[in-house]
Amino acid sequence: MKQLFFLLSITITLFFSSCQKDIVVPQPPYDSRVSIQGSMEPDSIPVIFFNKTVPYFSNSTNTGELVIRSATIKITSSSTTDILTLDSALNRVNCKYIYFYKGTLPIQWNTTYTLSIISGAETYTATTTTAISPVIVDNVSYTSTFKDIYGEHEGVIVYFNDVPSQTNYYRYELLRPVDANTKYREAPLVNPCLGSDTIMVTELGRSVYNDQNVDGQQIKIVVEPAYSHRQGLVCYVRMETIDKATYDFFDQLDKQKLSQLNPFVEPVFLKDGQFGKKAVGFFGCKTRSAKVQFIYPE
Repeated sequence: MKQLFFLLSITITLFFSSCQKDIVVPQPPYDSRVSIQGSMEPDSIPVIFFNKTVPYFSNSTNTGELVIRSATIKITSSSTTDILTLDSALNRVNCKYIYFYKGTLPIQWNTTYTLSIISGAETYTATTTTAISPVIVDNVSYTSTFKDIYGEHEGVIVYFNDVPSQTNYYRYELLRPVDANTKYREAPLVNPCLGSDTIMVTELGRSVYNDQNVDGQQIKIVVEPAYSHRQGLVCYVRMETIDKATYDFFDQLDKQKLSQLNPFVEPVFLKDGQFGKKAVGFFGCKTRSAKVQFIYPE
């Protein structure tokens, strides 16, 4: 009986081994679009990111390869015209240059701005009005454990009062120091651009929020830190108040990430926004609250 079982096991193993074969699935045609991202903040110089999109399995991930050069980009109001020029800055955290178009005229409060981009035979336009009220952060605390749809984490807790009698959208940011001993999602930040220096970085929240059903009330959000920390680390929390165009883009982006992690979530694709079928992205505005100091308790 043992011999029969042994022979049967060999036969099954050989059967499944002989059926294994590699199948190359051809990629469907890819219709490339452009990505436009720009958030106008009062008293800040306008910056527009203008890149091309690539297929999911593309090897082109360097921003120097993705940026669209030689575009004509203007931001106009009723009284000003700002012509943006291509610029770059070194991101010392990942030791890569980021490319963007940068203006020269500070954005004004309660002003309508029109973005105009001419690239080749295509023109892209959108408008935004910088009339968003900032919020006041009431308190910041910490929890060692909280649960959300992504699992169990530690979290920074932020309390703030919603601006009443209007529809509002929010995003969290944390200004904090990092060095070679800091880890980003468990990966050490060791690279020649950072070296032994300590630099300040802005850690943005993955999710965006709205005031549906909590108009004018105190809002509590809990955000998982992206970087490692130590007891006594001094940071600064701010809440961004953003417009609907910005909110819609990042909300779709967050849902898209969730659908990639959870097989029970319906796939989400970036929908046509301000630019129609020509481009993905947003041209919006934001204001930020005053900074509130937060010290990690552990």
